[in-house]
Amino acid sequence: MPAVQKQFEDFHRVICFDEDDEKATLREKRNTIIKALKAKLSDDVPSFTSFNQGSYSMHTGVVPLDGNFDIDVGLVFDCAPDKYPDPVALKKQVRDAVDSNFRTVVIRRPCVTVNYISDGEIAYHVDLAVYTKSSEGKLYLAKGKENSADEHRIWEVSDPQELTKLVCDKFEDSDKRAQYRRCIRYLKRWRQVQFKGAGAPLSIALTVAALHWFKPNFGTSGKPVDILAMLDWVNTMLGQFSYEFSQNDGMHLRLKVALPVEPYSDLMAKRTATQMKNFMEKLELLRDALQTAYDEDLPEDACKHLKKQFGDGFKVPEKSETAKAVSAAVISTGNSA
Repeated sequence: MPAVQKQFEDFHRVICFDEDDEKATLREKRNTIIKALKAKLSDDVPSFTSFNQGSYSMHTGVVPLDGNFDIDVGLVFDCAPDKYPDPVALKKQVRDAVDSNFRTVVIRRPCVTVNYISDGEIAYHVDLAVYTKSSEGKLYLAKGKENSADEHRIWEVSDPQELTKLVCDKFEDSDKRAQYRRCIRYLKRWRQVQFKGAGAPLSIALTVAALHWFKPNFGTSGKPVDILAMLDWVNTMLGQFSYEFSQNDGMHLRLKVALPVEPYSDLMAKRTATQMKNFMEKLELLRDALQTAYDEDLPEDACKHLKKQFGDGFKVPEKSETAKAVSAAVISTGNSA
């Protein structure tokens, strides 16, 4: 096995969305939107509280390849779902309150998206998930777009805060938790690099797949071995594929990633048979690249395979660099041949 842990951790520093400046900018956008909502929502709209959700709150965010940073914010309105039989009506109120010349606002099926434009391109966006609360304290997510048919305008029971807690509390040990988060980020960047257009697995599906199937790997030395942790995880995911029959697609392979909180839905359910096959084939290529890299003798050779999967952010070291590292390791042992 080549010594590539340093390259993995260097890669993680490149892709990890943990820069204070970017986080501060997103927090500023979020706070500006919350203030606008409180000032401009109609008087007949109930008051609301807000919370962060998604990868920002789960500490699994990845720097986007297109530079479009985002934050997910939950808005919990102080009313029961039946106050708004049409959930899109409440989403329209939110849309109208935050619309301005400095932003574009779009009602999407799961949320209201506020885009900030810079030089003609979207530089940041804030996704506002709109919730109401039942008398039992359950949250209900407003789903539907302006042109959705009545049957697609629904209040869906949801528990985003419990999901965040499950993801964040998966490992008590800080080193295991750090490796878990690194590997989630590796797979998210792999997704960005390998999938273009529609059909990519949802980012949250990859995070929940880690929640279900990721196991830390610290080798015999007690130090993290990210390449083996990734290889084990990808192999486990591939082992979860099973055949399923449907009227549209006949017998085909599927991977089910069950949401561990209400509504307990399959996060891969909307992938078509073709998209699912493509996902499996790409996972197989990733597995093969990880295995081939693991079987190499030299770090620079191993990293060439890994770069093809993870993109240019995964650097291939110079031979002189790895030679010095190996030489230093040999000298430091103090043992003669």
